Amino acid sequence: MTDSLTLIIVGILAATAAFFKLKFSDKNERQHFNLPKNKVAKVAREISDKEFQENLKAIKEDLEGDSPADDLASRGNTRRR
Repeated sequence: MTDSLTLIIVGILAATAAFFKLKFSDKNERQHFNLPKNKVAKVAREISDKEFQENLKAIKEDLEGDSPADDLASRGNTRRR
């Protein structure tokens, strides 16, 4: 009876150790995995940034004009349509 109890305890401890080993070793492997660079997202981001800078420049020009309110209003109206 003592031998079987010892075997059961050793089996439980081995299963617990294996479980924790698998659980924590998985995280380390995932952290070292490098994702491939996404060229499409990079191009889309560059286009978006370029358009934003162009729009920002145009708005600054509208603000420095003779009638900033009219210029901004016309810009908003053309964008809405």
